[in-house]
Amino acid sequence: MEELDLHYIKGDPDFGIASEGEYIDDINVLIGRISEVKDTVKSISINFQDGIYEIPAVLGECKLIEKLNISHTGITEIPDFVFNLPNLTDLSCCCSYLKDFPADVFKAQKLERLHIRLNKDWNIPKKIPALPNLKILLIDMYTSCPMPENLNILNKLEQLFVATKYTEEGDVPDLPASLKNHSELREVSIIDPFHKYRKNYNLEKAAKILATCPKMEYFKLSGFAVGKGHQSLSLMKQIKKIDLGHLKIEGKIFNSISDLSNLEIIGIWGSDFRIAEIPDIFSNMKELQEFHFAGNMVTQLPPSFFNLTKLKVLEVGSTGIYSLDDKIGGMQSLESIHVYDSLLDKLPESVFSLPLLKSLNIEENMFNAEEVKQIKQKINALAEKGQKIQFTFDRQGHRQMVKKLRALNIKKTGLIDKMSVEAYASHCINAINESPYSIKYVNIEKLNDPKLYAKLCIAALRKKLTVIEHINAQALGKPLYFSICMETAKSPDIGIVFKYINGDFLTDGEYIQVCIEAALHNRHADFLVNLKTEAFQKRFSRDIFERISWVSILHNPKTALKKAK
Repeated sequence: MEELDLHYIKGDPDFGIASEGEYIDDINVLIGRISEVKDTVKSISINFQDGIYEIPAVLGECKLIEKLNISHTGITEIPDFVFNLPNLTDLSCCCSYLKDFPADVFKAQKLERLHIRLNKDWNIPKKIPALPNLKILLIDMYTSCPMPENLNILNKLEQLFVATKYTEEGDVPDLPASLKNHSELREVSIIDPFHKYRKNYNLEKAAKILATCPKMEYFKLSGFAVGKGHQSLSLMKQIKKIDLGHLKIEGKIFNSISDLSNLEIIGIWGSDFRIAEIPDIFSNMKELQEFHFAGNMVTQLPPSFFNLTKLKVLEVGSTGIYSLDDKIGGMQSLESIHVYDSLLDKLPESVFSLPLLKSLNIEENMFNAEEVKQIKQKINALAEKGQKIQFTFDRQGHRQMVKKLRALNIKKTGLIDKMSVEAYASHCINAINESPYSIKYVNIEKLNDPKLYAKLCIAALRKKLTVIEHINAQALGKPLYFSICMETAKSPDIGIVFKYINGDFLTDGEYIQVCIEAALHNRHADFLVNLKTEAFQKRFSRDIFERISWVSILHNPKTALKKAK
């Protein structure tokens, strides 16, 4: 046997998710399984076996092993014999219980791929020894620390992936300047999967470094605040693929990539870009093969877009697009059209003349049953001629009130100006009934009445408490915001969302009232963690904390456990 896959994924019965693999918490069982294949095995995975607390010595006898995954186990140290395996080329060691950075990893001189987790309180080296064959480096950062200064010593490095997974606010570590002019670097991905925290990232510096790397082709950045740094993307003339998601920026992102004429793939994801219109910039992008765009309420694709003769994939979702230009029929290379969660109610006839089309997805638009029926007939007719097209069309009319609310905010349509305040408020309520998160799309200026906005906020909160995060405290004003906070505090789930209450808009007395009201209703054991923040402790005395704590404990004794820690 060349592969021993002992990974385990815990299921969740509440969501109908079955477990995957066999859970092992007896080291002797693991020793036995490895011993059976030690002379032939080339790949071993014990990923997510958190009942395993040590690497058995028998693994050191697997001289042919090339790939080893020990991530998410309970091990506290990696023994030397792992790094001395003579043929090891691929190592994943993302282990939360490791005591310190495994410095001996640099003994594994044949490594071509390394996936490592940087834990909090580790002594992480400022400089690293060479791994002369390393091509792929993946780093999961659970602590804010500088990246090694001398990454250029990895002179065969082709792919660098960094994920910041810590919750502390602040700046993300910069790419080291030593990567300038790196001769082999092709792909760089820097993401924050928990982008809610919006750490700051110096994109200007990163772009200037990567622009000097001659083989650089792919850049991904997601989940950060970059300010005007995105403007430096224009320096990366050699780039072929760019993937930007959930970035908080100043300015217009498309203007920063308009001169990148070598682009083959573009991905722009997330409403944080606040894009109201896609500029007419595609005349300079003749090599573009894939366009992915989602989360912004644009109403149409610009004219030059339909001249992209090499485009194979068009994916547009969560937009205000209500029609496609008939010129789409001239895009003869198109294989996939996915325009989902938008406002389409018809397709141009020319779509059905595309010779290479294989996939058509119009989910969650506004097509009526008759229109869908006609599209099916046209697809069936093409199938009879040998062209098979996968057609997806579910949930027409889904969240239509939410979409219309978002569409009303598009200034150039002028639709919102033609509505009375009463009609607009009624539409807002309908949208909130569909999805309480619609509160973030409400045009507060149109309402022109904080009390009316407060009513909408309460309606949204009663459907979903977490919308408190999206409520504009400044627009409400302090007295109304206090009432909103008190309404929120009456929920048993206040412990989950208390952190989203903006104490700056409450007087000391109001904030204490909200805390006490929350303590009287909260059902979550970790509620008091919300009061152990630096901001709370600076603002209030220990006596205030104790008073609120005892209210919490008397209502929910489980909170005493967290108070003591």
